[in-house]
Amino acid sequence: MIKNVVPIASPVVNYLTYIQAYCSINWKIEDKVHKHEFLSDGDRSFMQACSVDLSFGDGSFAYLTELFYFLPAYLFRENSEGFMEYFTCLAQGHDAQTLSHLFELYSYHISRLQEFIPSFLSNRASLEHDDVLCKIKHLSIIYKSNFFRYMQFIWDTDKAIIERTCDYINEIFANYDIVGKWEDLTGFDLLSDQYQLIIVPSLQFGPCANSLHYGVNIFPAITEYCTKYYFDHFISHEIGTHILKPHTLDKVQVSEENHRIYYIAFENLAKHINMKILSNKYQYELGEDYYEDSIFESIYNNLDALANDDIGSMYFTAIDQYKKLKS
Repeated sequence: MIKNVVPIASPVVNYLTYIQAYCSINWKIEDKVHKHEFLSDGDRSFMQACSVDLSFGDGSFAYLTELFYFLPAYLFRENSEGFMEYFTCLAQGHDAQTLSHLFELYSYHISRLQEFIPSFLSNRASLEHDDVLCKIKHLSIIYKSNFFRYMQFIWDTDKAIIERTCDYINEIFANYDIVGKWEDLTGFDLLSDQYQLIIVPSLQFGPCANSLHYGVNIFPAITEYCTKYYFDHFISHEIGTHILKPHTLDKVQVSEENHRIYYIAFENLAKHINMKILSNKYQYELGEDYYEDSIFESIYNNLDALANDDIGSMYFTAIDQYKKLKS
């Protein structure tokens, strides 16, 4: 069975991204029309004061990111019904002094997200301090009260950009089983029957591919800041990370301060294999300053020359060699 790449237009995920980007949290937007009128000054100031708590990127995230981005994005990616009730439930945690109702109501979806990120919402106690619950309540009111404003003034513009992007993605993969190609080359399966790409125009100047589950990814739209060339090679890269993750990154248990080495080795492995998937037609960098592409390119090329066909073993050997180079 072919596992299709399915681009989708999600009002909720676009709103969750836009409201943060409007406040220069995680992303930035060049929306000159609505830049100074989408949120009140007070709401914007409060969100900006919570910027550190809502931030994420490069495989790690702050403690409010799950509640205000990843969980609602996963819950309402296909249907916005119940979206307002989610933030009502979240806000009520302050009066109740517990988030028990929210964890019970969405327990199935939380467990699904924990399949992909085992630590997802695992530190519930840290969220139930009074000052944190107060912050959660205030943010929930802001998120709830501005959704219809986004739908009225901004969604139609975003939707048109999304639809053009979806058309291009469908064109790329119309007769191309990219998931099957990855599965054949690696011997691993994508743990999903399809690969959803949630297209978001305001996903720019920040984390540009954000995984929710094995078959769900939040991805940018085609704009002047993100050209078609990016889609030609990076969708395949992201599919690769989702296929490789259970056999590489998920097999390590490291502290937060040591996470970077294992994460950049993982992303560079996906890039290394992706070059083979794409027959070296595309050249791209993950970002030399953080991911150290050139070092890992040399390491993985040398391991290829040794005819090491065990991808999991290659990953851990690459980490060992990187550590020796840095010691």
